[in-house]
Amino acid sequence: MAAIKIWEVPGVTVPKPNERVLKVLFSPNVGNKDLTLLVSLIYPHSTTGAHTHDVDEYMYIASGHGVAISEEGEVEVHPDMLVYAPAGVKHEMKNTGDETLKLICVYVPALKASGYFEEAEKKAKEFLSDKI
Repeated sequence: MAAIKIWEVPGVTVPKPNERVLKVLFSPNVGNKDLTLLVSLIYPHSTTGAHTHDVDEYMYIASGHGVAISEEGEVEVHPDMLVYAPAGVKHEMKNTGDETLKLICVYVPALKASGYFEEAEKKAKEFLSDKI
């Protein structure tokens, strides 16, 4: 069993206009070959920007308030909600509040590491190597 103090895991800050912190907890290079699990901390009034993935994404809203946007429309999100973005579907999460919007994101199958995510994965691998 592993217990991870998420607040201690180093992350990577994505610059404005899509300012947020990405923290990888599990991925093929960090303790799990089947999925990717990361925490996304979206700063007040910031956004992920519209994007797609080649894999399914499940986003659990742990804290904060915002809007999930896709081609189908917008949905207000609050703590204890889950947003599902199927592979290939363009989506965006906007923080509409004055506190950080904290998402627990699961990608199945695992997300291929690139860009800021790849940087976050490298930091996590080093930090978590003796914990998981």
